[in-house]
Amino acid sequence: MREGVVGTQGSRKLVTRNLARIFSALREGSPLTKNEICVRLGLSRPTVDRAIARLMEAGFVRQDGFGPSAGGRRAILYTIDPHARYTVGVDLEIPELNIVVSGLDGNAVVAKQMHVPSQIVVDPHAALDFVAKSIEDALSAVGIAPSRTVGLGLGAPAFLQGDTITIAGRNLPHWVRVPARKSLQTALGVPVYVNNDVKFMAIAESRALGHPDRVMAYLALRRGLAGDIRMGGSILVDGKPFHGGNGNAGALHRAYVEEQELKEAQSLSAFLADRLLDPILHLLHLFDPNRLVINAGILGTEEGSKFVNEIRERITRVGHETLPREFSVTMAKDEKFSCAKGGALFALEMALQHPEELIAQP
Repeated sequence: MREGVVGTQGSRKLVTRNLARIFSALREGSPLTKNEICVRLGLSRPTVDRAIARLMEAGFVRQDGFGPSAGGRRAILYTIDPHARYTVGVDLEIPELNIVVSGLDGNAVVAKQMHVPSQIVVDPHAALDFVAKSIEDALSAVGIAPSRTVGLGLGAPAFLQGDTITIAGRNLPHWVRVPARKSLQTALGVPVYVNNDVKFMAIAESRALGHPDRVMAYLALRRGLAGDIRMGGSILVDGKPFHGGNGNAGALHRAYVEEQELKEAQSLSAFLADRLLDPILHLLHLFDPNRLVINAGILGTEEGSKFVNEIRERITRVGHETLPREFSVTMAKDEKFSCAKGGALFALEMALQHPEELIAQP
């Protein structure tokens, strides 16, 4: 009897593993015919037939037309249904709040922008309750059941300390070691991943570029609560975030300009470039990237382009002896909702690390 139980358990594990392999193959190379799956994975046709039937029954796979004719009946093509499950990305750029819901293909199906009410923005617990309720409302508005979401990525202008976040600055004194991950995970019942906002922005940019650089440095200008402008940084290695020991690698401490200084500047782009050049050069010399991408969308298209050009000229003038010739400075392609998009992409990547668990969910 014991041998029979062990054998049954082994068979179940094999079935689950094959389901996960076929799911992953379809996600990476859809659409595919059953025969193509057999050849690619070295599986028998009956095994693939059963797995495809189960994945279709669970809603993960659907038919997608027919393959080319080879003289007989054309084979059916199969692909992942991107709407089988969803991930959520949140950009908590206090007081602004951006929410994106993406399918299994990583493409956004919902993008909402709102603001955390001023009367609760200073209270982290009340603000996170508002975030959770806003996510539920965003899902409900398009008919997505919470049970169909498999992860959430929250980006915030904060330093990570274990599972807590701290927002530096005098305007939000109570945002110190806030258990954001635990709070949202308890409220929503899905895995939550918390990171610095600019790290998620960099992930979205890497996807927009279509091909990862060996090392990419990403900088973003973001508005503070008091009208100031802060600059955050992130590093991607082969398209993946470099987190460092505690998750704060590439973050730029005290790289900001006060509102009053901005009002007094004769040329905003030139003034910002002068003030922020030093931390940029430190980042470049420390990480030696192939590309520097700058998101200056908050300045508007014209002023943002001027800022990128000002930075490029200063880097060329000051760093020409120490930076490689193939180094480039470019304007971000993905500016709108980039943090929330990146958060959803990161949550999707985490879910896909264990496809057997993903497809086992009811």
